[in-house]
Amino acid sequence: MSAPLLRRYPGTMHHRTLRTAIAWLVLAACTPKPASDGEPPPPRDASSAEAPLQCVDPPQPDPPALAASPAPSAEPPTAPYQPPPEPTAESSGTAPRKTIGTFDDWVKEYAGLGVPEAEKRPPRLRRAKELALASGRIAFVRSGDVFTMDLATGVEAQLTRKTQRNVAPTFLGDGRRIAFLSNRDGMAWRVFLMNADGTEQRPITGKFAAWYGEPSFAISPDGARVAYVARARAPADEGLEELHLVEIASGDDQRIGQPTTLSECSFSPGGDAIHCVAGEFDAEHLLSVEVATRRVRRLPDAGNHMFSAARSLGDRLLFSASPTEALCCQRSQLYTTALDGTGIKGLGSFWVSGSMHPEVSPKGSKIAVAWSVRVGGFGADYWNEITLLDANGGADRPLTSAFPRPFYSAYGPAWAPDDRHLAFTLSLCPYLGCEPTIRSVVVVDTRDAKAVPAFIAYGGSASWSPVP
Repeated sequence: MSAPLLRRYPGTMHHRTLRTAIAWLVLAACTPKPASDGEPPPPRDASSAEAPLQCVDPPQPDPPALAASPAPSAEPPTAPYQPPPEPTAESSGTAPRKTIGTFDDWVKEYAGLGVPEAEKRPPRLRRAKELALASGRIAFVRSGDVFTMDLATGVEAQLTRKTQRNVAPTFLGDGRRIAFLSNRDGMAWRVFLMNADGTEQRPITGKFAAWYGEPSFAISPDGARVAYVARARAPADEGLEELHLVEIASGDDQRIGQPTTLSECSFSPGGDAIHCVAGEFDAEHLLSVEVATRRVRRLPDAGNHMFSAARSLGDRLLFSASPTEALCCQRSQLYTTALDGTGIKGLGSFWVSGSMHPEVSPKGSKIAVAWSVRVGGFGADYWNEITLLDANGGADRPLTSAFPRPFYSAYGPAWAPDDRHLAFTLSLCPYLGCEPTIRSVVVVDTRDAKAVPAFIAYGGSASWSPVP
């Protein structure tokens, strides 16, 4: 997977001072209407052509309905995915925590606003050795530390040891090094680089901070440069961010362009350009940076708003955008454009009434789209799924619909170098009022239409080594 500058995983928001205030006002005006009999409204479904909302947008042609989700896997439901056993008082030295319970317990204790899929039983996950993989390594995060899993041997290795948080591991193009974020230096963030076995950890940027949550970065494929987003330092630029580009060999750090809001930047496959989403949530656009000249260009938006995820697809850019300006009334779909921003056109008919984040496979043959649809009003559940498309946008196929919602969420897809296997984070029990949340790295064979994901390790934020 490429190294996006800010991974806005579905179900999360890119909050900023101004953005947060606007979003709350918009959502307050767009809360689903209550049913006349006093019952809560039905959940908003991504397959609905129209949603019962109070907000009003300009008339739009009825979009095609999404393809129906396939039936749950035929895998026996008698042994569903279960979290690791809770520690006993003897093993941990403390009182045991309350167990998360069974699937029936989750349904009984459900405290969200949607309607849980109580009749859909969780499929049994496969084992890693059942995958058609003879090699490969995946880096991931568990409890603030970076780990790797060697799929050939099944050996897990811990590469960092707490000193605050170590997150967002990203394999470089040679597969021998991993970049990651750490706030081990007085709670200030830096991008670090280490060998794939965890040795020789060293910072490659100065200290910086983010306005909200963890900052974000991208490494060029050759490992020569790192781009990162930091909050602007000038008092007049409160709430805005700066794009920085660092030459790793010399340590030269330059700010690129003017302060704005930035997200989901990534290097082009050749490392000669950086593509980002910039601007406020209702007036976003794409920008492109020529690495050699540091020239910044704003690409045309063709009347679209709420962009996400500029990715390279052959000689074009792939991204998602919505023609509407309200969070409640998004209609996101995929588009492509020439590198100079001209010739914007839609890609396929797949769309959702929420956010979309595409990731292109290494050979450009397939697209994994992580998407999110909000169900209910404030404090609502998010339905987070991953759908597979071919490179021309057709033949969409859900990869994660067998898991009952909202008890499971899927996000953060990362392609294996074989153009076939896809790793992602499977989050258990993410709905409002459910504790704890357990995340697992899983891998699915995208060539098998009936495949159930295989469990790899507990954790999330997977990054696959580009070297088989």
